[in-house]
Amino acid sequence: MRTDQINSSLEVSISRARLHKYLENQGHDLDLAIGLYERNMRLSAAFYPELQALEVCLRNKLHDQMRTTYGAAWLRGSGTPLEASATAAIEDAWNELSKPDSEKTSGDIIAELKFSFWVGMLATKYDETLWRQACHKAFPNFKGRRSVVHGRLNAIRRFRNRVAHHEPIFHKDLQRIHSEVIEAIGWMCRDTQKWSASLSSVGHLLK
Repeated sequence: MRTDQINSSLEVSISRARLHKYLENQGHDLDLAIGLYERNMRLSAAFYPELQALEVCLRNKLHDQMRTTYGAAWLRGSGTPLEASATAAIEDAWNELSKPDSEKTSGDIIAELKFSFWVGMLATKYDETLWRQACHKAFPNFKGRRSVVHGRLNAIRRFRNRVAHHEPIFHKDLQRIHSEVIEAIGWMCRDTQKWSASLSSVGHLLK
């Protein structure tokens, strides 16, 4: 249990600036604000399994379709309609890995590329190319427009970044976000969706 002394120390170690939104929400009561901060930590942790499942599933499903359509060399940024910024991101990923080139695998590169890279492959600029030629096949259970998929995943990307950077999420509509993450996984794979939903503790925490 926290004491006044611990609260005072946490106010320094967490920082007053980082606690500002929590203090504001709790009438500037430090004890209540730190309690809310703790709840935010638990909620962020609860989202981790489903966000991880979505990100890993997305990059593997997109890679499979890109490889089928453009060949394995697509992970070298060649033979595809990717824009220069995307091919530069691929090159950066290759260079970031400390392994010798002979030991680098496609799995290494897939994992090294940022979530924003994969979501970016679904953007408007690729509607006539990547989406129609390959990427739409990564979502066999979705029947709709590319913009819906991109909009959903981009919103999840922003939320995921808040979680990753320890930002407040307590004020968000977390039940809706949870439902949207699980639904988006289902667009790609129903079994992965069921597995992710079974692991999630978000609903329990929200109750």
